[in-house]
Amino acid sequence: MTTIKGIDVSHWQGVINWNKVAKDGVKFVFIKATEGTSYSKLSYFKENAPKALSAGLKVGAYHYAKFATVAEAKAEAAYFIDSISSIGLNYPAVLDLEENKKKAKKKTLTDAAIAFLEAIEDAGHTAMLYTGNSFLENALDESRLKKYTLWIARYNSTLGRSADIWQHSDSGKINGISTKVDLNVAYRDFTDTENTVSPPNTSSTSTTTYTVKKGDTLSLIAKKYKTTVKALVSLNGIKDPGKINIGLKLKVTGSVSTNSTKKYHTVKSGDTVSALVKRYGSSTAQIKNWNSLKNWSLLKKRWRCNFSDLGIIQCHQAIGIKTT
Repeated sequence: MTTIKGIDVSHWQGVINWNKVAKDGVKFVFIKATEGTSYSKLSYFKENAPKALSAGLKVGAYHYAKFATVAEAKAEAAYFIDSISSIGLNYPAVLDLEENKKKAKKKTLTDAAIAFLEAIEDAGHTAMLYTGNSFLENALDESRLKKYTLWIARYNSTLGRSADIWQHSDSGKINGISTKVDLNVAYRDFTDTENTVSPPNTSSTSTTTYTVKKGDTLSLIAKKYKTTVKALVSLNGIKDPGKINIGLKLKVTGSVSTNSTKKYHTVKSGDTVSALVKRYGSSTAQIKNWNSLKNWSLLKKRWRCNFSDLGIIQCHQAIGIKTT
């Protein structure tokens, strides 16, 4: 089986020479961005992510979770998404869930994890769950998380289970890094499912009122208007960023994107047109007509879908067809 060499880092790794890391055969890196709803080391991610990208690495970000409820998970997701929005990542955005200090029930913690992962997808990222093998089997309901890509930490000689990425050591040595570092192998190439979010581009500024619709999140609204969750919270006096009611009138001061570049969504097993309609705000008729779908109630696992900044989806079988 072909494997791809990668690492993950946080501020504990200190100063990194990313060109040396790349020359040592490392192809991807996940950098810690946030933790909870406030993280004092966010600057480490913002300084190192661009350098790693410039060195030619695939770069993803991860958030260390402290939540125990859906409301807490949504608040943490909003913070994470806002914090990484200025970087043009090209690898998944990751929920690092490895503790349950509040002793939430398995269903409650799984509900919260799904809420966080859905928020990542709503913001245009490829969502991934990182956790330990034992934690996944005992603290979470794995059967409800199968649609998400999985990164497992297990320091054994073999992984012993299915996963997309295996963190097999926490004491590796890599040129360009003076400390020990986590080592990973990926069993699939995420190039075709890389994040779709890029740094803000030149656009025109506008001030308007937006009415919250079903399925909206602050992060999704912020992305549409090229503003931030923090700005929306401040402007509208929102107390709980994870909860906004349908019909709520929001003041929005931001930039309306003029970039019509299409973006990709990789359809996973079990995805339906109706679910994608709900997520991206298109319609079943549009999707059916664009793609000449005959059996379109259940999308094939390997179909790729692209959608514009306005949330319009088009689907193509994943046979190398470019849509942008």
